[in-house]
Amino acid sequence: METETRPLRADAQRNRRRLLDAATEMLCERGLEVGVGEIAQRAGVGRATLFRNFPSKEHLIAAIVVERMNEAIARGHALLDAPDAGAALFALIDEMVGRQQADRALFDAVADIWLANSEIRAAHHELIGVLELLLIRAQQAGAVREDVGAVDVLMLVKGACEASRSFLQVDAKLALRQLDLVRAAISTPGTEQHLRGRRPTIDDLERAFPTPATARSGPIDGEGSSTPS
Repeated sequence: METETRPLRADAQRNRRRLLDAATEMLCERGLEVGVGEIAQRAGVGRATLFRNFPSKEHLIAAIVVERMNEAIARGHALLDAPDAGAALFALIDEMVGRQQADRALFDAVADIWLANSEIRAAHHELIGVLELLLIRAQQAGAVREDVGAVDVLMLVKGACEASRSFLQVDAKLALRQLDLVRAAISTPGTEQHLRGRRPTIDDLERAFPTPATARSGPIDGEGSSTPS
């Protein structure tokens, strides 16, 4: 993706902002299959304006993903001044997972192929960098194990995101519990905190991952549509 070499005019900046906001809303509502024409219509601009700003839908999605990553990076740098180093690290982790839930379709786009995009890759590396700075502060404060690295944390958080996505329709608070388990895994002994939420059950698993037979017979609690989400 090419980088802007000249500042955009005020009206061009507004159009770009409208496109980014409209695309974010529609992608979160309907997923990655949403069309560029629909995005332009909701933004109140023509298709030509969209393509002047973003040559393809992939460029538009990449711009949103980079923007979200930059928000997390800025938040991470702000947390470097927090007095409680351990709380600061876990605050960023909580916010990263919360954002991933809110913008689920966007972060689905950050697969291996998307990391080939130079801007996403650069933002990804910068995010790992600020996460490492927060981790080092937490380790120096004695809140986190010394043998844990930033990529370890990122992999654990990614796993928590995957788990919480599956259970989101069952109980959104189960995501908080998965984060607490991540925290317990990397915290030093004696600093663990009580797990939020409740223990997931076998019924929760069946509701999160319905079998064809369960889908045909309807939901376990007898309410709602029999079509699996």
